[in-house]
Amino acid sequence: MKSDIIIVGAGPAGAYAAYRLAQLDLDVLLLEKERLPRYKSCGGGLTSKVFRFVSEFNLSNVIEDEITRVVFTHDLENPIKLDFAEPFTYMTMRNRFDYFLVNQAKKAGAKIKEETEVVNLELMEDKVQVYTAENNYTARYVIGADGVRSLVAQKLGLMNDLEYAIAYEKEIKAPYQVLESQRGTINLDYGIVHGGYSWIFPKKDHLSVGVGTFAKGVDLRESLEDYLVREKISDYEVFKTTGHPLPAGGTKRELTKERAILIGDAAGLVDPLSGEGIFYALKSADVASQILIDVIKSSESIKRYTDLVNQEILPEFRKAELIQKLFFSFSGLLHKLFIKEEWILKKLIEVIYGNDTYSDLYDNIENRVPLLKF
Repeated sequence: MKSDIIIVGAGPAGAYAAYRLAQLDLDVLLLEKERLPRYKSCGGGLTSKVFRFVSEFNLSNVIEDEITRVVFTHDLENPIKLDFAEPFTYMTMRNRFDYFLVNQAKKAGAKIKEETEVVNLELMEDKVQVYTAENNYTARYVIGADGVRSLVAQKLGLMNDLEYAIAYEKEIKAPYQVLESQRGTINLDYGIVHGGYSWIFPKKDHLSVGVGTFAKGVDLRESLEDYLVREKISDYEVFKTTGHPLPAGGTKRELTKERAILIGDAAGLVDPLSGEGIFYALKSADVASQILIDVIKSSESIKRYTDLVNQEILPEFRKAELIQKLFFSFSGLLHKLFIKEEWILKKLIEVIYGNDTYSDLYDNIENRVPLLKF
């Protein structure tokens, strides 16, 4: 079977790239190693800026909750409660959201093959050969959208120096009163876990709770148990527990090789402060799709994709990384500052949902809080 584009991985990046390319009448084959829909460990936050890419879709059936409040604490003390007039984040479950995007790609004309694990690929002068356990597939180009431990990246010899944060998460069925108390609210604590933060995200009928850190040697299981006890969340049923790495974006890396492109987590495109990945999955898929159209139509260099990511995404990641290092190194002192300078956290939320930038937040902090020179 020969296609114009083979996409490996049916997460948000791969599914959205398949949709965009199929819309333009390219022959697209999307390969996913698991049976769909499948669970993915993820907080499941769709920030407002995500809707720049999915505004044409009705996502009401995959939205679990609308977030208008965030509560920040340090070691669960001195809560800072911020309320917003409009939702700034929408909660979803990745099995439902990803499958929704896959179905949009299918409707646009993409071919989907699930339970099809890619085991190797070979770049040739005029084509790409993709090997699975059952079959071989040929295409003009290949997109690696197969996550943080991307086989495509490995076979291309790319992304060998990625740094990771580690997250540990549980999906829990909690008592009705607990669920209702969390409705419309996310809780973020940056004191319980060294070098990271803890969270509670409300879903329709359960809570996603977790911890994540950039530090080494932290017992995340123990930290999460401590967090839940101190949040007075008990008598719950755990129905999913997962640990997973998060690539820390911010470093310039080559994201293409001859006839191949990496997008989303496979390209290391995760916000190094918030851990957000869905927006950057969609953005990189959008950029890669346009580049491939230009490559096919006008012989544009595929390397242009790396240039655009470096121009449009990495400057923000580098600022986020600087803020992250300060934030997690002095979280206790900074929380005392945030109580007096609440605007910093408000601005941070505005950055995350897309109404502002890390560069502007960075400049504001330097100008308005001279003691916090980076």
